[in-house]
Amino acid sequence: MKISKKYINKFSIAIAFFLLWIFFIDVNSLFFQQGLNKEIKKLEEKKSFYQKEIQKKKQELKDLKDEKNLEKYGREKLLLKKKDEDIYLIDSKEEK
Repeated sequence: MKISKKYINKFSIAIAFFLLWIFFIDVNSLFFQQGLNKEIKKLEEKKSFYQKEIQKKKQELKDLKDEKNLEKYGREKLLLKKKDEDIYLIDSKEEK
């Protein structure tokens, strides 16, 4: 069975057009999919960062249930004091 050259030419043009359409022109083209994959990777990195932060905050909350740690946190982070105390802040950076 022989296929004429005019049919081979038509088929090759149709196939080339189809591949061009799939890889470059279509809404779900190869480049569009690559962009979506990059965005998914960035979002997964953000997700893991926030999950780590949530774990840190949960541990911090667990530590603050102890009254001794709560007082330490208040003094160091929030600069709270008792009524008869004075607080002096010392900046460790030297001014030139």
